[in-house]
Amino acid sequence: MVVFGITGGSGSGKTSVSKMLEKLGVHIIDTDVIAHEIVEPNSDCLNELVDYFGDSILNDDKTLNRKKLASIAFSDKQKTEALSNITHKYIKAEVVKDINTTDAELVGIDGAVIIGSNVEPLCEFIVSVIADKQSRITRIKTRDNITDEQAIQRINAQNDDEFYKENSMYIIYNNGDTQLESDVVGLFNKIKGNSFE
Repeated sequence: MVVFGITGGSGSGKTSVSKMLEKLGVHIIDTDVIAHEIVEPNSDCLNELVDYFGDSILNDDKTLNRKKLASIAFSDKQKTEALSNITHKYIKAEVVKDINTTDAELVGIDGAVIIGSNVEPLCEFIVSVIADKQSRITRIKTRDNITDEQAIQRINAQNDDEFYKENSMYIIYNNGDTQLESDVVGLFNKIKGNSFE
């Protein structure tokens, strides 16, 4: 089994790349989906978040109020770190469980933050998806219904292309052209043939 990470900045289109790889037979583990599942009411993760951040992060029906949590957690660095430390260990546990129960030859872990996280050691290598700034702005605006300024602010708060290039074995460029699919197929064939170079 080969386990690898698929990452990239907001609006780079890593989800599109993951979906293409999935169609080719790669078992995709989506850490965004896991991140939503681990904070269901009465879950260990949610209880730990409440212990740290207080009851105010809960809605009346005891579900997590994500906006409230974000406004508290991102108000200072220590709280942001606490949020990561609490959620990442539960995400990793679910990822490991998924890897151990699949019989797929190729497993891709799709996540916005893999490089430098506790999930990275599970990966043999990293694939990063990079896109030009304008493509990213357009995608983020469309997806999240926000302004140009908000999209640019989000991009500027994240790692730049150089960071991904330095920390990845493979780079896929996704600038909205027809090249993407053949690039992904090429990557898949390389991984399947174990010809890591």
